[in-house]
Amino acid sequence: MPKYICLQQQEQHLDDYSIVPLRYEDRFSIMKWRNEQIYHLRQARPLTDDDQQRYFDNVVSKLYDNPKPDQILFSYLEKGVCIGYGGLVHINWIDRNGEISFIMDTQLEKEHFAEHWSNYLTMLKAVAFDDLGLHKIYTYAFDLRPHLYTMLEANGYKREATLKEHCLFNGEYKDVVLHSLWNDRYEVINYVDCTKEQNLDILALRNRDDVRSWMVNPEVISEENHFKFVESLKGNPNRLYYVIYKNGVLMGTYNLTNEGDGVWERGIIANPSTQGTGQTEKWERQILSSLPSDVKAVSAKVKQDNLRSIKYHEKLGYKEQSRDNEYIYYILRLHE
Repeated sequence: MPKYICLQQQEQHLDDYSIVPLRYEDRFSIMKWRNEQIYHLRQARPLTDDDQQRYFDNVVSKLYDNPKPDQILFSYLEKGVCIGYGGLVHINWIDRNGEISFIMDTQLEKEHFAEHWSNYLTMLKAVAFDDLGLHKIYTYAFDLRPHLYTMLEANGYKREATLKEHCLFNGEYKDVVLHSLWNDRYEVINYVDCTKEQNLDILALRNRDDVRSWMVNPEVISEENHFKFVESLKGNPNRLYYVIYKNGVLMGTYNLTNEGDGVWERGIIANPSTQGTGQTEKWERQILSSLPSDVKAVSAKVKQDNLRSIKYHEKLGYKEQSRDNEYIYYILRLHE
């Protein structure tokens, strides 16, 4: 079976269904389905055997070894039998988006349309967001199948735009409808796995005046001491330290220190450029939902004059435990 060098995970599975790199053996079944469903495809005429052979030999064969192909195609299988195909096409690696393509065996359309589309979208989402790290995936559909929109919206896609009378179809202009899904997941990296360049970015963020002013230790950290700290984290079972990125942008850092009895003290640094956007809350919730089971509770302390941080912690569910002249001490119970 062929492999895409741009993918870490070649196959996705969901119960009896899977998507695998487009198989050569499925080419003529795919041609048959395309010709039967030409009415909703951007295909000018029925394909011939020679057309399909040339496409696989000259186009598909070159996709697997391309680190940034303009399309990534899959065979959609039920118990190993191909019943559809599709993928991501018109991939824009700069803006990190791609268009969704999918057709199924024509005989399945009437009775099982929503089922197979939903299965396929679930697996393709993992490819697009978890593996490729794309920011957005979308559908571009002639306004001919309203049941497609119902299924997309049930799977979390938003109707983003309608291009009025955008395509000529059987002598009449038809609208094109775009539905989109955005990646709301953040890339969370173990601190000790960061590159030197990433560590220098982290140090620069930590030493910003508008970050240090709210920190327990507001001193500027030297590069030498920063890298000594990184080394001290390696193999330390009582420290968890994460770095958060989204689309290549450093969003912040998140560290936990074991205080005993399942309570870990939390420290957080957020990129000030995201202030007021809600992104810090999103990535902290993502981390909280994936912490090891031995982290029973997370504690935090906030300066009493930091009203924005107080509101933030209360929104996330932290409960005040005590306070002194300078700090409020919070705790968030997990796994309850």
